[in-house]
Amino acid sequence: MSLPLSSAARRGALLALLLLFVCPSAADAGRRGRKGAAAVDATSALEALTRQAQGQAYHASSADLAEEAVLAPGESMVIAELQGPAVIDRLWLAIEGADTFWRDVLVRITWDGAGGPSVEAPIGDFFAVGPGARQNLQSVPISVHSQGRSFTCLWKMPFKESAQITLVNEGNHETRQLFWEVSYRKVDALPEDSLYFHAQYSQADPPKEGQPMTVLRASGRGQYVGMALVVQNTEPGTWGTGAIRFSVDGDASKGPGPIPALNYFGNIFGLGKVSGSFQGATLDEGNRVKARSSVYRFHLNDPVPFAESIEVRMDHGVDNTRSDRMSAVAYWYQDTPAVPFQKISSGRARRWTAPSDAELALWKRSDELNVEVLEAYRRSDFDAARVLLEELLELEPQSVYASYNLACLYALNGEQDKSLHMLEQAIELGFTELAFARHDPDLGSLHGHARFRKLVGMEAEADPAAGSAN
Repeated sequence: MSLPLSSAARRGALLALLLLFVCPSAADAGRRGRKGAAAVDATSALEALTRQAQGQAYHASSADLAEEAVLAPGESMVIAELQGPAVIDRLWLAIEGADTFWRDVLVRITWDGAGGPSVEAPIGDFFAVGPGARQNLQSVPISVHSQGRSFTCLWKMPFKESAQITLVNEGNHETRQLFWEVSYRKVDALPEDSLYFHAQYSQADPPKEGQPMTVLRASGRGQYVGMALVVQNTEPGTWGTGAIRFSVDGDASKGPGPIPALNYFGNIFGLGKVSGSFQGATLDEGNRVKARSSVYRFHLNDPVPFAESIEVRMDHGVDNTRSDRMSAVAYWYQDTPAVPFQKISSGRARRWTAPSDAELALWKRSDELNVEVLEAYRRSDFDAARVLLEELLELEPQSVYASYNLACLYALNGEQDKSLHMLEQAIELGFTELAFARHDPDLGSLHGHARFRKLVGMEAEADPAAGSAN
């Protein structure tokens, strides 16, 4: 969680940390063109190529069709009907369509004629780019190219008898372009301990107050291998103040965690767009209302095994009180095909309204101002920082931390009434770090003020400056 600034002397350094929370896109501005991808040790994969692969290679492709495929609204299309035993090594899809196709088009995969799919998710969420927004991704098991229109999945998918891969269009527009290729190997038999691949979509819009969102609930033997999460803010502030909670074989003490949400996705200083091999963020519009975040983590090196069952839950804020929209795809393997643990949300419910171009332009200007504020603090030009913060609040009156920081600057300048007003505004907007505010030296001129003490929850304590002005 970000911290408010503690003193005029240190505020510039701490503001750099804070800005990573409130405007990560601004923080990224100084490192344009750099990728945050983790280095991949491909030694084991390359070494495997020195041993004879099992089976005979085949593929099913849209290139085999007599005419170009079109997926109309409300229709489904089986793109591959495969006979086992076999292993799918690669699934590639390319789609162009309306700007909602990332959420409109579902990917469904059913193993061995089971009564329901073991993979069911919107295409954007399955490939970890969430609502789309023309984002790319380069990770080990999943890559997305061509501004979010070309999708490759390298999760290994063994099956014993059959596999059916289906696309379903729950949108209002037909696809303009649609191509695919499924690469697989037929084998004589699968190893006895082979597990089926699963991926399921869940959505909470909004989550139930006081209860975490259930991302995965499965019975059987297997291992959890990752999650792709999308959040759209419905209130200011960071959504990542809760935790990821595991229960393995009915026992919460057996699983990892609870793990703070930002830690789980490898972020603590704010998101920023990072295309990592095993974790990253494909979309980061900040912490404003309507802003969207899309993050992922793949447990290729640290799967979570279970012998009987697993449950994975995601908090929505401290004490599960935030009302942000949330959706997730859980990835796991288990010993039997299984139907989804809950009915997937309708196509209409999955279409979340994106920020408008005007809003995105305003946010961009606000982020630029935040960078200028940081530069003013670094050179100890607090008058300039104050002017910039006032301009920032004119653009974004709902900015929690701009309100708090301006309260500090007013207090340092002896403008107590203005400072108290801005502090009260920050608290009304969702500022919760009152314990820090009580001892912030920059608010020192207010510490004996009765109104200040009430705002920060000190009214029950003895007042060392009784008789101060109200």
